[in-house]
Amino acid sequence: MRVGVVGAGIAGLTAGYALSKQGIEVNLFERSDSITEFGAGITLSKNATILLRDLELFDSIAGSGFHPRKSFIRDYKNCSVLNSMELDDNFLTLDRRDLVEQLDLRFKEAQGNIHTNKEVTSISPSTGTLSFANHPDETYDLVLVCDGIRSSLRDSNFEGQEPRFTNYIAWRGMTQITQLPRFEDSDKVNVYYGPGSHWVHYPTGRDEMVNFVAVENNPRWSEESWKVEGFKTDFLESFEGWNDDLISMAMSSDRLYKWGIFERPLPKTLYNGRAILLGDAAHPMVPFLGQGGCLAIEDAYCLSSLINQVADLEEVLSIFDEMRNNRSRWIQKRSRLQGSFNHISNPLLIPIRNIFAKIFMKKSVQNLHSYNLNAELSLKLQARL
Repeated sequence: MRVGVVGAGIAGLTAGYALSKQGIEVNLFERSDSITEFGAGITLSKNATILLRDLELFDSIAGSGFHPRKSFIRDYKNCSVLNSMELDDNFLTLDRRDLVEQLDLRFKEAQGNIHTNKEVTSISPSTGTLSFANHPDETYDLVLVCDGIRSSLRDSNFEGQEPRFTNYIAWRGMTQITQLPRFEDSDKVNVYYGPGSHWVHYPTGRDEMVNFVAVENNPRWSEESWKVEGFKTDFLESFEGWNDDLISMAMSSDRLYKWGIFERPLPKTLYNGRAILLGDAAHPMVPFLGQGGCLAIEDAYCLSSLINQVADLEEVLSIFDEMRNNRSRWIQKRSRLQGSFNHISNPLLIPIRNIFAKIFMKKSVQNLHSYNLNAELSLKLQARL
């Protein structure tokens, strides 16, 4: 079998590594001239890290990250604790650059082939043929489309729902750990609920740096790019009334970036002929559960496991589609609901929201992180017999 992968993000690199590890020939194509990632934090929870352990990736990735051990929900103004829960070694925070760097390294060690500065301009799903801007066509038994939410290949080969602005804008930045608010456990995962907005911050394990994200309700996004450098004066206006120490932490960042948060409905099926969607090309979502990267890893593991255990490729794609479409739709909806919950602004509803956070936080998080892809795979494969 020969596999072509379009896009060197988390989904593409993880899938490429997992398939190469099985001895399958994998060629990964990246239109940029290098494998790079924007400096920002990412969280990986147990549903993904147990898969990284199975793939023998976890230790090298965790070596670049941070185990926060605890998570808190706090009030936006006085930072009082609404609830907290313990986290174990299966929960990891890190810089996206370090994650992608490790996946890139391990993919190459597994004899995977990466071709940078080689843009795939079109694919033929019926034949598995890739066309390039300045290179001859190449044909593969299977093509993994992993080129992100703005995937042009999805537009032309799958249902063409356009990405939709969600009326959320995220302000992102990084700063030194010494700039954290000066209260106990500020160096853990901390989430703050405010009216029409919320914040998250956590250490990344990279150069004593902390990642922070502040999300506001905002129906206006007129930028051509989805990420622009923001003005600190605009940031201060958006988060007026928030805790002074939190504001000070954000102001200590060299730069603040504004991201318009977009999502895209899943297509009815995730595959077309020999082409299949993975990661954000398939199921981009609002980031309020920290599951975007986790689902990309789940996609990659699921597909590689099915290819390893099921001989018929059409059956592989059918089982993958059923499993991942159902799972991704649920997480996408659940993420959307979490955003509404985090951003309640009605003064009468805020105390009720906080009571719910106190009662249900632990159970909700545990249910989310305890999903076991291998258990679902086993059930699906047993049902075939």
